[in-house]
Amino acid sequence: MGRRRTATQAAAAGAVIALGAAAGAPAAFADGGVTEAWAVITAPGQINLAGSGPVAPYVTYSFADGGAEVPLPTNAKFVIDAGGLKGVATIKANHKDCTASGAVVTCLDDGGLRGPWEAFTLTPEPGAKPGARGTITYEVTADKGTGDTDSSTVVVGSPKLVAGKLPDSKGLKTGDTVDLPIAVRNDGDLPVERIELRLTGVPGLTFANRPKNCWFDEEYDGRPEAHCMVDATVEPGASAKLGNPLTVKVTEKALATWVDFSAEAVPAGTKDPLGGKRGTDAPLAFGPSAGGEFETKAESTVRLDADHHADFAARGGVIEPVKREPATGVLRFGLDNHGPAAAYRRDGKPLLYADVTLPKGVTGAWNELDEEPDDDTNGACLTYVAEGRTKPFEPGHSRYLCPEASNELPGGGQSYVLGVKIAKGADRKAEGAVKLVPGPAGFDPRDPDADNDTAAITFKDAPDDDSDGASTGGGNGNGDGDGSTAGSDDNGNGDGDETDADGDSGDSSDGSGSSGSSSGSGGSSDSTSGGSDGGSLALTGAGGIGLLAGGAAAALIAGAAAVATTRRRRRTSTT
Repeated sequence: MGRRRTATQAAAAGAVIALGAAAGAPAAFADGGVTEAWAVITAPGQINLAGSGPVAPYVTYSFADGGAEVPLPTNAKFVIDAGGLKGVATIKANHKDCTASGAVVTCLDDGGLRGPWEAFTLTPEPGAKPGARGTITYEVTADKGTGDTDSSTVVVGSPKLVAGKLPDSKGLKTGDTVDLPIAVRNDGDLPVERIELRLTGVPGLTFANRPKNCWFDEEYDGRPEAHCMVDATVEPGASAKLGNPLTVKVTEKALATWVDFSAEAVPAGTKDPLGGKRGTDAPLAFGPSAGGEFETKAESTVRLDADHHADFAARGGVIEPVKREPATGVLRFGLDNHGPAAAYRRDGKPLLYADVTLPKGVTGAWNELDEEPDDDTNGACLTYVAEGRTKPFEPGHSRYLCPEASNELPGGGQSYVLGVKIAKGADRKAEGAVKLVPGPAGFDPRDPDADNDTAAITFKDAPDDDSDGASTGGGNGNGDGDGSTAGSDDNGNGDGDETDADGDSGDSSDGSGSSGSSSGSGGSSDSTSGGSDGGSLALTGAGGIGLLAGGAAAALIAGAAAVATTRRRRRTSTT
């Protein structure tokens, strides 16, 4: 194998790079100072060729100078020599900057001083049997730069792990523990030598045991992570299971929690993880097993449902008229998770909605969005059209649905801002309401307190000073004070594009529109229902309007989830 390098900060001026495992200091260093940039090749120690098709391994290079302002290298050349793969595999150039001559591929630099992406492909030679292996070498040279060499072992065939399914658990209580006896099966054509396990949970779970061949970490929101390396031999077609499994413990923050886990076959001698804190308990070990259900891939999920709840509360607001434009105003409102559980949805859909009805004589003018949006919500409210029907935010309406994120820690919440237009002669004693209603079916926070699910919207007694007027303005966000939209009225019925439960335009007779109202004691399982089947959700009304419209859908439904208790926002025009 060639030299593997690690860059570290050095105290001596000029000497800011230390080469780890190198036979000696490169020519780039002279008398402790950096005289020219040096190349670093990035290549896997082993390349497995699974199947009969070509494989494009990730092999590249880059240059570094440790911060010294030395002249840039020129005429960089990257040579990949597959001469050691006779009878094992053939090589082919796979990039516009690369050419092949027999078993050698040469790539010329395009000026970026870094290797091309997927510079070559390798294809097993006809008749090469699983286990056949050889060596491929790499070399980088350049004018005014120090080169580098490296190599990879190429093996025909590959182990292929699939993960076993674990049973879900329900009714868990604080302090309960659940074992995770992960099983794997080798569906490949070579034996497994080492298994890399990765596990990620959600807030409300913690790892109760900490094996010394695992490294543990925690995300900013409390999501626990484990990364384990287990030496194990699993022959093709055989199965194995952890004899001393990892165990998770349930905390009071648990609600509808889960653990994602994956298993990957890696070559023997693969380095241990660098991040996280290493455990001290007895190491994980795989032993032979038979039977069991398996996934079709190397990852799976186990769901762990706790007998806890999350109390969501509506946060009302006061309409603050703008002093210089008394026909306009600003309304701030929101919702909060009073806990004790963290509410997390695996599907990325909104936990619930804030159903906003403005006081009589008041209509929406503009909607403020997050300056740094969450992964799955951006503060954008939807226009209410009819039961089970919404469309993107549109000025001139009196009712809106504002989606919560797909996750919320206890103590966290979501805030919204609406600019409003106030009709002449509007009753300043009239009230509106913020009412929490269920999100799309599939999640139930088991909210125990229905009394705080509704909060009032009122007028401020007197016009505010011009601080809000100067910073947030009124009207439609363009400063013209006109929040009206042709064809729309205060009842939310307009000529704008409407969306049904599938996000498509159409009327409610298509089977995916209104389905009638539902209470917090349950509801149907379709997309217009509130909460999950048989739940005891205390969020009632509006039939659980879990509908996404137009561009709002893409912003609301996303993968990994972010939680923020305070969200910074900017005003954005919606007209």
